[in-house]
Amino acid sequence: MTSVFRFLLLVFLCSCSVGDSDPTLGFADFYQVQGSGYRFTVDSGRYQRMDFNRKDSSLCQVNFEIKSIKRSGNELTLEIERPKGCSGTYDLVWDGRWQESSPRRMQVYLTGLFNTCSVSSETERDLIKVDLAKALRQTPEDLFTIYLREHCSFRDFNCVGNCDLKI
Repeated sequence: MTSVFRFLLLVFLCSCSVGDSDPTLGFADFYQVQGSGYRFTVDSGRYQRMDFNRKDSSLCQVNFEIKSIKRSGNELTLEIERPKGCSGTYDLVWDGRWQESSPRRMQVYLTGLFNTCSVSSETERDLIKVDLAKALRQTPEDLFTIYLREHCSFRDFNCVGNCDLKI
């Protein structure tokens, strides 16, 4: 009898595999949506690399700070303070996965892609408006949570539904 249980256990353990994740959990493909002053990227590999290398100074070109986050329906508005004289875009990176909570939640990294930057102690503010329906390739019907993470710092922000956060 013991040998039968051992055999069944062996069959069970051999049938389990460490394969790819379930593609129904998120987007299987990579895509980008370009907007004024930003790029929204869905790429689970890049998201994981950013998560693993968070606050790595070699990956952070410019120090910037989120000053406010506002969501109204399908429009997400970010006010970001950066050094004066820097030109480039911001990149919002999502792994394409929804966290099953109530309300459901997405985690997004914000990083800067700056081509040129002059040394200055003065700052400027950028206003980025993200069309969530366009970025998510669908019109969201629920007011989900956006957990926004600054890649070059350990500051995270939780925007639940329609929100208006001043930092």
